[in-house]
Order: sequence, then structure tokens, then C-alpha cells
Amino acid sequence: MAVAVRESAITDVDRVTEATLEVYARRCDLATELPLAELLSVPSDLGALRAVVGSAERTVEIVLDSELDAAAIAPAAWALAAKGFSTVVLVALDRLGEAHEGLRGAPCSIQGWWATESGVAFGAFETT
Repeated sequence: MAVAVRESAITDVDRVTEATLEVYARRCDLATELPLAELLSVPSDLGALRAVVGSAERTVEIVLDSELDAAAIAPAAWALAAKGFSTVVLVALDRLGEAHEGLRGAPCSIQGWWATESGVAFGAFETT
């Protein structure tokens, strides 16, 4: 009897999410990974976005995937701010300019990331 095993490829979003969780663990802050839909009532294209929620700082870090326009996250940032959360949008370094343009004036920070040989590196927090 043969058994087929299908391995799913690890994506950039997986890597960034895991690296973000590791940062919280090093700071001894309890953090949880959730789909954005578990925090907010959002359109389906946003609901599947992965977020890391840090409990001590009440921070939600949303990992922007390569398919979604950064401006689409602005309403979610406003809704999270109304709930008392600060929001960080994690965006691939090559999309940083687009994120600044799309999120201008939204209550969030942007943090660029890029892949390295040893994993994921993060840039400084930037205001919108």
C-alpha cells in the first residue's frame, strides 16, 4: 500500500511570521499568531492575512503578502487602533515605498523585512 504525502512549501509569510514570533519570545512577551479575521470583521481578502499579536504591548503585526495592496490594510489599522492596539505592517523591503504611499496617515507603523542566509532580517520601524 502506497501512501502519498504532500508537503506544502514554506512561504515568505511563514518565515516572517515565525521570525516575528521569535522576537517576542526573546523579549519574553507572550505572542500568538492569528488570522486577521479572528481580531476584526474584515473582507475575506484581508481575513486570511496572518498577524502576530503581542500581549504585553497590545501590538498587532500584520504580515502583508505579495498579493494584497498595502492600502487595503488601512481600515484594519483604524479598527485596531479603536480597540486599543498599535499596528505594525510587515512588508517586503521592495514594497516599502508602496506601503508608505498606501498607508499614509493610517495609525500604524511599517517595518521592512528581507531574507538572509540565516532567516529573516527586519529594518527599523517607520511611520506612515
